[in-house]
Order: sequence, then structure tokens, then C-alpha cells
Amino acid sequence: MANASDNRSWSRLTRRSLTLGTAGAAISVAGLRNAAASPVSMPAVIRSRPQTAVPDGLAVVASPRLPLFDIASQDLGGIVSGQIPSWIEVGGSVDVPIYPVDLEGSTIDGLVAQKTYKSYDRLANFLNSSDGAGAVAVVPADQVDARVNVLAVDGVDPVRQGQFDEPTFRLGFVGDIVPGRNVGIKMQQYNDYSHPFHRVADILASYDLTVANLEGNLSDNIPVPSDPNTFSFIAPTAMLDGFKMAGIDVVSLANNHSVWNDSGWGTDALLDTLDACEAQGVATIGAGRDLEGARFAYTTTLGDKSVALIGIDGVTANVEPRDFAATVNEAYKGGDRYSGATDDTPGTNPYDPDIFLPDIAALAADYDIVIPYIHFGIEYVEIPPHWGVQGCRDAIDAGATLVVTNHPHVIQGMEFYNGAPIVYSVGNFIFDQMFSIQTREGLILELVMRGKQCVQLRTRGVMIEDFNQPRLMSGGEQAGIMDRFWASTDRLANV
Repeated sequence: MANASDNRSWSRLTRRSLTLGTAGAAISVAGLRNAAASPVSMPAVIRSRPQTAVPDGLAVVASPRLPLFDIASQDLGGIVSGQIPSWIEVGGSVDVPIYPVDLEGSTIDGLVAQKTYKSYDRLANFLNSSDGAGAVAVVPADQVDARVNVLAVDGVDPVRQGQFDEPTFRLGFVGDIVPGRNVGIKMQQYNDYSHPFHRVADILASYDLTVANLEGNLSDNIPVPSDPNTFSFIAPTAMLDGFKMAGIDVVSLANNHSVWNDSGWGTDALLDTLDACEAQGVATIGAGRDLEGARFAYTTTLGDKSVALIGIDGVTANVEPRDFAATVNEAYKGGDRYSGATDDTPGTNPYDPDIFLPDIAALAADYDIVIPYIHFGIEYVEIPPHWGVQGCRDAIDAGATLVVTNHPHVIQGMEFYNGAPIVYSVGNFIFDQMFSIQTREGLILELVMRGKQCVQLRTRGVMIEDFNQPRLMSGGEQAGIMDRFWASTDRLANV
């Protein structure tokens, strides 16, 4: 008979594969099946747990605060019955007590609920709250929304895998990709302009649409600075090979390095970037040869739904002086860094509510899903400014399906406003800011859409290494970044 320490050892062996999420499901499931086939390798305490199956049409859901994406079917009975006391025993990277709850009228054999909720809405709000961090429930899969985290069972996830009549598709958003400075130096050293993308290309390419923020320029006409401390972010157009390898479909140019730099190129580098992306089939949003072009939306059809994306620059094209002067940022309006496009000059799409709110409303009238990607915030600060929060909420009121933001070089949190998710700052992605853990980390934001609704929202952490190359986080690292993500989320109540 195996003792408790044997059980903990076995859990540690399987925990790393289980916390990798859907991408690691095949490995973890195979390992668990092999263990099940071998009485010697599998502790008797696990074999004695009740076996529970998930009926068709139901999904096992937990709190999105729990850094765990997959469980094994042999553990499900122990989870819902309360026989397994902590999530760390089934692959979680944090020691959080398991707390089974249920939805009235929806249950599975063996579930011993500590509390019953009469409506999915109340259950979802509880799971999304700090009090629900260890909770687990079983609910109809067609009711699932982004407030809960679906746990794949033996790699089977009825929501992400689209077991519905209505088509399901997945979007991926990442943050700042800097094309120059030390990232550029590393690409030259490796003689490979796709090198920064190597360890994340597969997951980015797995999404039906992948969007990134290109924080700089691509040009073969402008000399690349060799200074590792420059603020002129530029690389040869060969870097687009990496974008294409990673399946990045759209880049936002609505940021403070599309036009401004410390080399005085003006808009020449922006125009070269637009030309290069167009030639290589990488769509751009948020900047253009004039204001009309900068406001232009990228549109496509996914499943049977029409999708529109726009980019908005709230840093170097903010039409109102904001609170930058008291921070590391500056008030750009009226200064030499103002980069907003005009009717007859190139630039970025201005953060002007009189422009972007009517644009969102017009797009919402014609497209099923409308997503603004907005560049704003205070560098290295983990909560957004109040005016930015209000702008995102106004965007939802104008018809946006959801909002994603970036700029601070650190991750922030999220909120649901009128039922729609707003994710504040997904952080750095391919960057050379190695001076802190926070600036070395970023998020791959995965959005699962069904119909016009975001039914799942998952954040996969990346760690940047060697001044240029992100990799997926381990389970422990994922737990750490999610602690900061949810701490920022909880602080939003005071913004």
C-alpha cells in the first residue's frame, strides 16, 4: 500500500505535464494511462478513488484564478466528491483546497456540493471572485462563458473543441514585439530573423487569428542602429519571416514607436513598414498614410461570423493631455512626439473618443465581433489609469465585443463590464527588457468565440530569455504571473 508521501511524489511527477494546458494534454494523458495500466507504478490510494465520467453536454469548470488547464479522468471522482483535498494533488501548482459546488439541475454522479447555486450567472460570478479560487462545478457546456475556466478531462474540452452546432473559433493576442535594439542584435548574431519566434511559433500558429503589437519599424532603407540602448526600434523586413512562421495575421501599429524615435526618421520608417507588411501579407491596423488609413479596420470572417479589429494610440496620439507628466511618460499632445495621423499626413490612429467611439459603433452595426486593441497606460505600473478604464468601458457601450490593451511593459488585470471582457495590458512578448521579472514576462491571450460571445478567456504566460526569445512558462511560473494578474484585477475596483 502506498503511503501519502508516495502519492505526493507521484503528483509532482505528473504536475508539470498537467499544467502545460491543452498543448501538453497528449503527453500528460499518455503518462496517466500508462500509470493506470501498471499496478506497481500507480499508488493504490489513487486506484481506489471513485470513477466519474462527464456526460455529453456538460463541462467541468473551475475558477480562472486556478493555474490549471487539464485533469485526468481518474482524478475527477476524487475532485468532485471532496476525497482529494487540494488542487496540488492533481497537477495544480498552488496548494488551494478543492471546493465542489453545483448548479441546480446540473450534476454528475459522486459530486458532493458544499453549496448549490440556482443560476449559472451567480455560479460564474462566484468562480470568478477571489472567494471561488478553489471551487469546481459541472455545468451545461452551452452556458459556459469567459468568467469560468473549463478543465479539459483527458484532453477533452467541449468548449474549445467546439462540440456545438454553432461554429467555435479561437483568437490569440500578444503584446509588444520590438524589432530593434537588443532583439535586432540577437537576430543578427544568430543570423536568423525568425529566431525570437522559435519557441512560441506553434502555439501562435494554432489560433484561427493571431494579433500582435509591432512596437517599431521594419525597413530595408534605413540603417539599423548598433546602440543597444537606442530608442529607435527598427529591423530589416526579413523579420517578417518570423511573423509568418508564427502565423501572426495582424499587427497593430497604434503605438508610440511607429512614428517617434530618437533618430529623427519622421514617418519614412512607418511608410516602409506599411509597404513591407502589405507585400508579405501581414495586415496592419492603427496607423496609415493618412487619418482614413489609420482608422481603417481589418476585417475577416471566422466560422460564420464577421470580425473587425482596430488599433488606437493612446500614448503618442492622445488628443488630451493626460496624467503622463507625473510618470515616466510625457504629455505628447502638441509636442514633437505627437504622432497622430491627419487628413493629409501619415501617423497613428488618435485616441480621440469623438473618432474611435463612432468608428466602433459603425463597425458594430456591420460586423458580428468588433475588437479594439488600444495602446495606453503608465509604464511599469500594474493598474491602468482611470481615463483609460473609462475609455474601454465607453468602447463596450459603443458596441465593442471586448477590448484588449497594451503599453506599460508589464501585465495588468481584467474586468467584465456589462458582460464583456476588458483585458488590460498583456505585457511584453518579444522584448529586451531583462532588468526585472515583470518586464521579462508577458501573456498570450487566448479567446474562444462562439457566435458573438467570448465563451473562454485563457492567459498563457511566457518568459523572455536571451534578450529576445519568449517561451511558455512552467506551472510554477504560470502560478506566479497569475497571482499578479489577479492582484491587479482586484485593484481595479478602486480605479
